[in-house]
Amino acid sequence: MRKIWEPLFMGRQLLLWLVLGGFTGALVGVVVTYFLKLLFWSISVTAHWPLWALGLALPGGGLVTGLLIHYGAPDAAGHGTEAVIRAVHQKAGQINWKVAPIKALATITTIAVGGSAGKEGPSAQIGAAVASFLADVFRFSPDRRRRIVICGIGAGFAAVFGTPVAGAVLGIEVLALGDLWYDMLLPSAASATAAYEVAHLLGLTWNYPQQQAPLPWSFSVVGSMIGLGIAAGLASYVLVLLMEGFHTLSRHLTAERRWWPPLMPFLAGVLLFLLFALVGRVPGGLSLGLLIQALAGHSVGPWMWWWKILFVAITLGLGMSGGIITPLFVIGATLGATLAHPLGLPVADAAAVGMMAVTGAGANAPIAAILMGMEIFGSLLAPEFLLAVIPAFIMIGNHSVYPSQLVRLQKSPWVPVTPGVPLENSPTVSLPPPWKIKRRRAMDSSPRTDRTAKKP
Repeated sequence: MRKIWEPLFMGRQLLLWLVLGGFTGALVGVVVTYFLKLLFWSISVTAHWPLWALGLALPGGGLVTGLLIHYGAPDAAGHGTEAVIRAVHQKAGQINWKVAPIKALATITTIAVGGSAGKEGPSAQIGAAVASFLADVFRFSPDRRRRIVICGIGAGFAAVFGTPVAGAVLGIEVLALGDLWYDMLLPSAASATAAYEVAHLLGLTWNYPQQQAPLPWSFSVVGSMIGLGIAAGLASYVLVLLMEGFHTLSRHLTAERRWWPPLMPFLAGVLLFLLFALVGRVPGGLSLGLLIQALAGHSVGPWMWWWKILFVAITLGLGMSGGIITPLFVIGATLGATLAHPLGLPVADAAAVGMMAVTGAGANAPIAAILMGMEIFGSLLAPEFLLAVIPAFIMIGNHSVYPSQLVRLQKSPWVPVTPGVPLENSPTVSLPPPWKIKRRRAMDSSPRTDRTAKKP
């Protein structure tokens, strides 16, 4: 009899999460849309401020951001999604409702004055906070709370980027390195689709250039894409190391109350202003103009990707607030545009592929990055996305812009990790040079074979 009724119970489960996911996504879509409209309005207000005004606004905005985070919601620091990942794994998705408004305000006071961060991390954190609030209202169990919070993450990503499929997958894939919760794909997709549709109805638009023709398939193109992917993985690795370095500096300075914590975002504002005076304000803020310039096939500065990395590392590493995926977009697109001519690729195509490769590597989310590339640019570059994203994902190793990701995959037998623990808690192994590993393995192979052979 159990086998007879089993499809009915499965259908009940399916219907339940379609309804819950859709309702959560619709609510998240409303909140995220008005947050983005407020953010874009604030950016338009400060867009033409002179340099001397930014000299006051950047440290002042950093101080306001630090005060909001320190006294309002410490989880609002950084790029947002990281705190949500930690909440899903350690607190069954429990998120303080105050995080949503404080995260929104802290992000605005960061980006509007020129802090180099993105808009999607706050949107994902706002979506997760809204979902957690719904779980409190309906008194959900810890497991159901965790699931609906994951739906909120995907909805936030979908509303920001206008990519419901990739947003749904990204909200799941960022939780663990090498693992995808298949039972959450449909609920997250329902939530992401609802958020996307509601945001569109409320006037949010997403404009991306479309690729008109596929690249000619050849060994040269394959090699160029793999080379671009390797470069993207290394660029992502540099970004993670710099962010970790500034974050470690921040913790050291604020340990034992030697520095007042809100002073760290203030210091970030001072450093950013000095960089503005040196290289200009183009790498600051969302840098959407720089992104569009690269994707349109126009030349960008040969070191613009490096300046963007440095701006982002200072902004988020020292405690200002904002997302990390949009900066990954800009870093990847400018890197691809820079390497287009040496690799013999069209600038626009190289920028699009580099954008997805850096995103897939930095977030350790290759499937979501490939799907996002297809949703944004069309399917003509799908093979190129695959050829670049996977090498980038391998090259960044066991590092991520989300150090709370659980480890489910060992990328290389020569770089061991501990499964089931966050990347930030995975033990650091002192690795010898690769040639010594090969030599030792070659010396050990034959004796091991002799020892395991059976005696006659």
